[in-house]
Amino acid sequence: MAKALPTITVPMRGKADILLFARQQQTLSPSLQYSMKILEMNNLLLTEHIEEKLMENPFLVREYEPVDRTESMENLAEKRRPKDELFEQTAFLHLSSLEMDVALALFHNIGENKYLDNELLGEISRENKIDHFQLLKLINKLKKTSLGWMFTFNLQDKLKTFLENSGRYDSDYVKLVENIDLVLSGNMATLKKRCKLGEQELLRMIAGLKGAFPSLEDGDDDPLSGAVDLLMERSPKNNFEIITNDVLIPKVQFDGDLFLESMKRCHSPLDKKYVKTNATDASLLIKAVNYRNSTLLRVSREIMVRQKAFFLGHDSHLIPINVRSVANVLLLHNSTVHRAIANKVISTPRGTFELKLLLPREIQSASDEISDHFVKEYMKKLIHQESKNCPYSDNDMTEAFHSIGVTISRRTISKYRIALEIPTSASRMQAYRMQRQTP
Repeated sequence: MAKALPTITVPMRGKADILLFARQQQTLSPSLQYSMKILEMNNLLLTEHIEEKLMENPFLVREYEPVDRTESMENLAEKRRPKDELFEQTAFLHLSSLEMDVALALFHNIGENKYLDNELLGEISRENKIDHFQLLKLINKLKKTSLGWMFTFNLQDKLKTFLENSGRYDSDYVKLVENIDLVLSGNMATLKKRCKLGEQELLRMIAGLKGAFPSLEDGDDDPLSGAVDLLMERSPKNNFEIITNDVLIPKVQFDGDLFLESMKRCHSPLDKKYVKTNATDASLLIKAVNYRNSTLLRVSREIMVRQKAFFLGHDSHLIPINVRSVANVLLLHNSTVHRAIANKVISTPRGTFELKLLLPREIQSASDEISDHFVKEYMKKLIHQESKNCPYSDNDMTEAFHSIGVTISRRTISKYRIALEIPTSASRMQAYRMQRQTP
């Protein structure tokens, strides 16, 4: 028979304690989060967002500017119309009466549709009893005129026609036109990889496309003008003024009359909730857009003041600017400044820049106020002037910087060379040899 095990009693000496910890955590309200989201958008994304809200929210209405009718009829008559210019241009093409009628039919239909399409061509071909192949030959003739941009099938065709007529449709522009969707979406990182070009070169090329969008009689929107978010203009007294490029951004307002009428007609809590939610969203959008524009102007004007010597042409390079210092002066949070300069492009008298590039970082150097912008520009200058028989290595460029009093490491030189997508000295040497061997 098994023996019973002895029972051991353990005395309870402790007590259950509750430990409380206090921790502070900063959280943004939903309205502030939405304002930060709008602040980070460039013009293209903001325009798309507002258009979506206009379709979804009944209390958001488009604000139309009043038409100025003080212009006299004499001034209107003096305006040069595209139709008159079309007659002058086609006079040198020696078109038949049938081809001239078809050209005018194309012109009037483009005024409404903006682009040609197969349905339109089929309709014009049947009405004017012209062969489809002959119609395409006529369109190719019309593309050679100064109004050639009108007789195109899509945005890429329009840009290609404009560049061909101006003699600038090279291999770089071919890649840019093929990836024009990335330009419109502001995806500069992917655009750089596909075109294999630097940001400054791409921005210069994009600015060169502006002439592809002359106005029609009824006005024609330039889809690339939204790629520039800010415009800097110089006055005769060497002062600068910065304005937001909000030509294409829809101006909206809150329909208070519809809101009051809707509240009167609410018959259930669900109806009332729907009305109040949409009214709140409409007010938030208007406030967020106003906050975005004012913050963007404040930040860009502060940058302009600090980089004034560069914009006046007194300095060849940008001085380093700390984002924290800009935020402290404007009484903003660092993240707010980062969001304001993200994905924004500014057009200045010295070229078109991404706004964030106007705040270059300071690098460790024996010289005072040396920015990464200066290092990149000086590296480009060295590469441009290097000998084809003996290109600069990273060590050579380091010594070149030391000779002008800039103490910089070879590792930093390599980092910026890679960022500028400049090949190694060995790769450049091979490329130079191939160029010499090419007949």
